[in-house]
Parts: sequence; C-alpha cells; structure tokens
Amino acid sequence: MERVELPLVDAWTCPEDVAAYASACIAVVGLERWHFAWDRALRRLGCCDWLKRRISLSRYFVEYYLSRDTEMIRRTVLHELAHALAMTRHRQTGHRGWWVHYCEQLGIPGEKSSCKCDDFAPASKRRASGYVLCHCDTGEVFRRYRSKPRRSDEALARTYIRGRKDETLGKLVIRKVDGA
Repeated sequence: MERVELPLVDAWTCPEDVAAYASACIAVVGLERWHFAWDRALRRLGCCDWLKRRISLSRYFVEYYLSRDTEMIRRTVLHELAHALAMTRHRQTGHRGWWVHYCEQLGIPGEKSSCKCDDFAPASKRRASGYVLCHCDTGEVFRRYRSKPRRSDEALARTYIRGRKDETLGKLVIRKVDGA
C-alpha cells in the first residue's frame, strides 16, 4: 500500500463531523464491511475491534478535545485504522511490524502505542481512586486503583514503568489517597 490520500480535515464543529471523517477514511483505505461507532470509554481514546469490524472512539474524548486539539482526534482515528489494516491484511495485532508500516502510510510516522492526555471523563463519571502507584521521590502518579492492589513488596521492587526503567525501578510505591 502506497501512502494514502486521506480526506481533508475540515473545521470539525461537532462529533458527527469526526464520525463522517472516520467513515470516509475507512472507505478510502478499502476496509470493506468495516464501520465507525461511538463508545463511552473513560480511560482510552479509541478501539479497533476486528471481530465486529468496527473502529470506535470515546464520545467523551471527542467532545472534550473537539475545541482543544483536533489533531489528537485525527491521529487517534488513523491509529485505530492502522490496527484494522494490520489485522485485516496480515493477521497481526499490537503496536509493531505492520501497524508501524500502516501508520507511516497513513501519515502518522512515529506514532506511539499510547499518549498522555487530559482526563476527559465528565466529573459525574469519574470514579474515586482509593490507591495510587506513584514515584516515591517525586510523587508522580502512574496508575490509580479503586481498591488496594495485592502486590507484595518484593514484586513492587521489581516493577518499573515501561520506557522509564532507570528512573522508576525500585522507586514505585502504593499509597492510599487522602479522603478515600
């Protein structure tokens, strides 16, 4: 597959504009019987479900970022589209190999498996965290838990954050959140 000429991103003013863009992209790359859908995810941006032949985005994510960063939305659509192409054409899942190739062909070279973003969940949907996994020196929070994780101190001493092993190995602690 050569580099694909995708539809242009017009000024998106509502989630339906994003849905139309995603559907047009699916058609342009030739993913027959695939479709776009919305989901209500609170922690992930998008999803590629090859069993249902569906690419979905979190409606909460799109509504939050529509006026803030449409490029992040566009990249998420293409990220999920690359998953669909890698699975449909090569039966390959994950964020390596053909997925990387299709990201480049879709115009998002250097795409990562995840990205940092604001908490886009509406306040009414946010769940209280009882515990956090954080750096013992800086206090940076890496993960939140509703209940106390069953992790021994020995296992926690071997735990690190991927891509940040040097600074996090042996430095992670689980702390109770105040007020929880």
